[in-house]
Amino acid sequence: MARRVSTLISPLLLLGGCFLLSGCSGNEAARAFGLERSLPDEYTVTTRAPLSMPPSDELVKPSKGDDHRQDESERLQALETLSPDVALRGTNGDTSEGQTILVNEATEASDAPDRGELGEAGSGFVQELMFWKGGKAGGVVDADGENRRLKTNAALGNSPTKGVTPTQHPKGSGLF
Repeated sequence: MARRVSTLISPLLLLGGCFLLSGCSGNEAARAFGLERSLPDEYTVTTRAPLSMPPSDELVKPSKGDDHRQDESERLQALETLSPDVALRGTNGDTSEGQTILVNEATEASDAPDRGELGEAGSGFVQELMFWKGGKAGGVVDADGENRRLKTNAALGNSPTKGVTPTQHPKGSGLF
């Protein structure tokens, strides 16, 4: 019955696809499948108006109270170029108040204990989280025992899945 349905569905899908494609003209179908390339019109590509010239080409004159880099001496500019530390510390060699605060905060952050370290292996944190298991978490496969079991099964011609998989169970965390 299922084979009969599948033999009926295949021709119907093919006929439906042909019917849907017949609604497309030849040019539209070729363009949809990427067989025909449409080039953009270079005059309709832009979406914004072209830039215009400003009303005046004069530069704004600097005010007298502004501190400008061009007012510095050529000697200081050359020194800052050769040694960028001079630009950071100033001419007298002192750091600014902001730099001092930044360095102090970075020092405090590096002196703080690293809270991102992992705990000791086998600390039992996951077993504490799995409270619904009642402390009966699964054991780890004993590699040596499993290797011996697989070799024995291969020597006897048995399936590798035959037999019980040896496991290592965690030691109890009691007083005795």
